[in-house]
Amino acid sequence: MEKLRDFRYQGVELKNSLWERQRRETIETYLAIPNDSLLHIFRKTAGLDAPGESLMGWYGNGASTFGQKLGAFAKLYAVTGDYRLKEKAVFLAEEWGRCAAASAKTIDCNGTYVYEKLLGGFLDMYEFLHYEPALAYISALTDSAARRFKRDIPRDGLQGPELCDNDMIEWYTLPENLYRAYLLTGEKKYLDFAREWDYTYLWDKLNAHDSTIGPRHAYSQVNSFSSAAMAYLATGDKKYLDAAENGYALVTEKHTYATGGYGPAECLFADEKGFLGEMLKDSWDPTKNGAVYRNFGGGMVPRNDNWGSCEVSCCAWAVFKICNYLLRITGKAKYGDWAEQMLINGVAGQPPIDSEGHVMYYAGYFVDGAVKSLEDRRLQPNGANFEWQCCTGTFPQDVAEYANMIYYTDEEGIYVSQYLPSKASFSIRGSRFALENCSGGDISPIRKFRVQAEGGTSCRISFRIPRWAKGVNRILVNGEDMGLSAQPDTWAVLEREWQADDVIEISLPFSLEFKPVDEENPDIAALCFGPVVLAADKMSLLDGDMEHPEEWITCIDEKQMLFRTAPGHVCPYPQAVRTFRPYYKIPVMEWYFMYVRFQQR
Repeated sequence: MEKLRDFRYQGVELKNSLWERQRRETIETYLAIPNDSLLHIFRKTAGLDAPGESLMGWYGNGASTFGQKLGAFAKLYAVTGDYRLKEKAVFLAEEWGRCAAASAKTIDCNGTYVYEKLLGGFLDMYEFLHYEPALAYISALTDSAARRFKRDIPRDGLQGPELCDNDMIEWYTLPENLYRAYLLTGEKKYLDFAREWDYTYLWDKLNAHDSTIGPRHAYSQVNSFSSAAMAYLATGDKKYLDAAENGYALVTEKHTYATGGYGPAECLFADEKGFLGEMLKDSWDPTKNGAVYRNFGGGMVPRNDNWGSCEVSCCAWAVFKICNYLLRITGKAKYGDWAEQMLINGVAGQPPIDSEGHVMYYAGYFVDGAVKSLEDRRLQPNGANFEWQCCTGTFPQDVAEYANMIYYTDEEGIYVSQYLPSKASFSIRGSRFALENCSGGDISPIRKFRVQAEGGTSCRISFRIPRWAKGVNRILVNGEDMGLSAQPDTWAVLEREWQADDVIEISLPFSLEFKPVDEENPDIAALCFGPVVLAADKMSLLDGDMEHPEEWITCIDEKQMLFRTAPGHVCPYPQAVRTFRPYYKIPVMEWYFMYVRFQQR
């Protein structure tokens, strides 16, 4: 059922890069979280001694991300071999089990959201740490859920009061880990329970190519595509795979920004036309259609930039997962594109999570500018701040995934999906190989790979040619042009007998391109340089040929990817210029302007 295999978090080494540094920083931050704080709410619920203090914010209200943290520790250990991660994960799981044994409340207090996170975390513990007690934990959690969950809630995915009042939010993400539990254990109760929560409302609409879905919660809708993919792997029913592929196509073609980010104000499939562009406009903007919109809960709410343009950590996690599923199942190169967008323009641009659980919850793409900040200004009704919330559960999952999304294999060779500095070790037909991305810098139009092989051994090496690579793409081996047809959204395939220290050079030239935000707002656009989204230093109304930016925007620093407009293209000042630089390099609390306006002709 799967044409490609990922590396299952082993055999891939991240080399020095911003992603490797991000992973290293995140590991140290999360290892430093006191175990007593992570366990406080469980021990207190179970009536056990609960030393220390609970974490603040969301975690303190129900330890909603405990399962995600367990999963991240397990996968990060598998990726890095850092024993501290395994030690912490096993201790936390053992103590949670002690709480569950002391009181059934530990298991029975979980709604759909927390149950799904715990299920995923314990499955990760079982699969990647071989932690056998996890099977008893997921069995008890599932039996409890089957007894307690309300079956007659609306199944259209609208996040209305009935779902919230019954602690049933995001129920449609349940099938992914339930189908996974069935595949890992063979126990039919997981298969039966998974089928009960199939998200047929959305998946049927996707398969009917019916886009009148209505406003829904963004991250969890894309997350539900992974439920469909896992349902296909568990049952073989193609309707599930079709739903996942159709969902991918609909969102990437109609509902994403230039960064790959989606879900302004966490809302996807909005009814109003031009929603992406509308949500970039401020209240004073004379072109704005209205001051309110219908949100994913079904209510009319005012537009507010505190909600941001993309819930970065969570949205990236959903994208990384569905891209991985579709690459493995179909083998199609195009399914690496969205992951690349979010790797470069999403998570790479995030500041580190701090020790108090502050995270950049949202990225802002507004026409009137934004800053990167760890401060979330939405006070909860009970007075709690947004600390240690959902994004602090998904971000360590993101960084654990970095090494697992670069390379794939089949019986004939290896596939390079992402171009992060890294090294993969693998076997083909019993022969050992290593493929090392030894390029300089994090992002470059030219990538160099070194092959390590047992002399005279044949192997196929395939490189994903990204959608943005529309120029003259070249692949050289030991300086010789291979003359391959390297077309966007395909694999460029090299097959030969490799020798030790053969060098492959991939040249995919970057070019400038303005990408309008949507069809209804063609005058609002973001400037891209190859895969990199650039941001301006000032709010702008530009007067230039959008189709040919290279004619009036020039590079002033190739290494830093800095660009500047020629005089005469910034309204209404003929002497003014604007400087553009990569969004991912912009530091905390510095204003940037990703989407700019064009003078309408």
